[in-house]
Formats: sequence, C-alpha cells, structure tokens
Amino acid sequence: EVTPKTTLEDEPEDDDLFETEFRQYKRTYYMTKMGVEVVSDAFLADQAECYVQAIQWILHYYYHGVQSWSWYYPYHYAPYLSDIHNISEFKIKFELGKPFMPFEQLLAVLPAASKDLLPKCYQHLMTSQDSPIIEYYPPDFKTDLNGKQQEWEAVVLIPFIDEKRLLQAMESCNKGLKEEEKRRNTHSACLMYWYDKDAEFQYLSPWPEKFPAIERCHTRYKTIPLDAWHVEITHNKITKINKSALYFCGFPTLKHIKHKFYLKKSGVQVFQQSSHGENMILEIIVDENSKDQMVENVASLILGKRVFVNWPHLEEARVVAVSDGETKFYLEEPHGTQKLYMGNAVPPTKVAYVGDKEQSMWIKEVQGISDFAFYVLAVFCSCITDLSSTEELLHT
Repeated sequence: EVTPKTTLEDEPEDDDLFETEFRQYKRTYYMTKMGVEVVSDAFLADQAECYVQAIQWILHYYYHGVQSWSWYYPYHYAPYLSDIHNISEFKIKFELGKPFMPFEQLLAVLPAASKDLLPKCYQHLMTSQDSPIIEYYPPDFKTDLNGKQQEWEAVVLIPFIDEKRLLQAMESCNKGLKEEEKRRNTHSACLMYWYDKDAEFQYLSPWPEKFPAIERCHTRYKTIPLDAWHVEITHNKITKINKSALYFCGFPTLKHIKHKFYLKKSGVQVFQQSSHGENMILEIIVDENSKDQMVENVASLILGKRVFVNWPHLEEARVVAVSDGETKFYLEEPHGTQKLYMGNAVPPTKVAYVGDKEQSMWIKEVQGISDFAFYVLAVFCSCITDLSSTEELLHT
C-alpha cells in the first residue's frame, strides 16, 4: 500500500482541522477546569485581562515594589496564551491597601494541621465547626495533577480566602492575645547585616541549651525602614531610556547574541524525565572561523574580568583560566586573590600546554556542559572550542 504524498493544496485543510480541534480542546479545558457552562468572548476577555494584571503585578513587585497588598490571582488555572489579546485595551489599576499583620498572614495561608503556629486565641477559627471561616480549612480537598506527574506539583483546589471575612473573624479574638504575642504581631524595620573585620566581640546565645555563644563575632547591622524598597514609577529613569542596547544586571537577554530557535523532538528533560513531544530549542550561532574564537584572543578579552554565568540566572563570577583543550591561559596570583582587571589593566597570565590526562578531562567537561545545556536548558551550541574556569565573586 502506497501512502499518498501530502500536497500544498492539502495543508490549508489540515490547518482548518487543527484550528477546529484546538478551539474545542480549549473550550473543554475552560468548562472542566473553571466550571463555566458557556465559554463566551466576555469570559475569555476577563481571563486575559486578569492574567495580564498578574504579570503586571509581578513586574511592578520586582522593579517598583508592591503596588497592591490585597490583589491576588483569583483562579486556580491560567488561560491559553492564544486567548490573550487586545492587551492595549486593558485598564489595569491597583489599590495599594495595607499588608496583613503577621498573625493575619499565617491564618490566611496555613492549613488547620499547622494551627499550633498561631496563638491559641485564633486556633479554633481553623478547627471549630462554629467558626465563621471554617470552609477555608477543609480537612479533605481535591487536587488536580493537571498534566503533571508528582503529587507535590498538583493544583490544590481549596477556596480563596475572603480578606474581609478573615479580618472580621479575627477581630473578636484579638483580646485574647498575650502581651508577648502582641509584640510579635507587628511590622518592623528590615535588618541588614555585614561582615566587619575590625569588629570582634562575644555574641551570647539566646538559647544556650541548644546553641553556643559566638565567641568571635565580626557582624554589624543597621535597620532599614520598610518604605526604603518603594520606587516611584514616574521617577524611574530606566523606563525613560531606550533599553534595547543595554545589559541589565540579573536580567537575561539575547539581544547581543546571534541565535535562532525552532521546535524539535529532542528529549529535553522536564522534571528528570525526557519529554516525548517537541521542545523549543534555542541555538547559539557561532562563526567557527572567526579569530574571536582563538583561545589567545578569548583569554585576552575575559581573563581576570567579570562575567555572568549560569544563564539565565546570571551569577557574577571572575574568569581565572581559559583553555581550548591544547593550551591553557591562567592567572598567576596568590591564593585567595579576587582582583578584577578593568579597562586596559593586564592580568598576570601564564600559558601552559595541556597534557593527555588534562585534555581528556577537558573533553569530558565540554561534553558535560554541552549535554546539560541541551538536555536540561534546551540550548544548543554547535561549537564549544574554548572553556573558561570561573570563581564566584564575593563582595564585602
């Protein structure tokens, strides 16, 4: 039996079938996961706006500080990305409100089994059938693996707590707090600690039965008010400049790297298991004939310099050696030195030829890095010719 070849005329028909099946799949998802009977345009618009609002809250949190203490994502599931559109029409606003006090926060997030972490005057709110908020602490509840495999990955299907009802229920119990508990239930300034080689003293243990005193403590600290972390959006200079050509510390970017991406069945590991479907692969494009790839040129560019490693998290490190498996350039410094050679400063460099044993180790290390990048991070680099050794930079 001969299978007929697919022609270009068949492709639009296949695309139409795929779109129809995909729309039905999404409709079933919303009906079963979110419990709606009709997946209307209004429902999808609300889902999209709420999801974008969640992304905006997160970005504000990291770049400007908390914009709302009371806002939360009110669904257990997210919408499909293909249903998020017309973003420019969304009117996203946040009410700042105020944060929960420590005991309010604990009562809002802890299960009834952890009631002993709260003062006794609140514990009955989590266990008594007469509690006005008892439905938020069900002894049994459903979970949904939602495509995952491990139990701890499941969506926990418990109701979201109503802030007003929570605070009202706690109000009548507050009079039962002991004085020591009242002191604990406050917001206080942050403490910043740092090492000071000139400070040396004995720090007595607050619990000597379990922990000894610190005989030679070199730590100092200062208080930082809570509002020190707030950044006014209108005065944030970063938002007023062209960011396309800039690096931002701790923020991964591919702007300056030649690359391409594509879908391919590559067995990339997800939760320690090789995936069976297609993976989105990021391929780094390298000009193997470029003089920039020669080991001596790479060493002159980065040896003794600051680099950022462990993409995409970008941890600061210093390059201490560069090798292509045959020749090794390394810093000749006293042990423990962490000097950065900035600008035109020339680092003390030695060159050595790599022996057979070290060359074998180099090949294995390159293979290990390549495999980790590909099978864990889904990043393919066709040519790793130079390998840099780095050390974590410690700041004091």
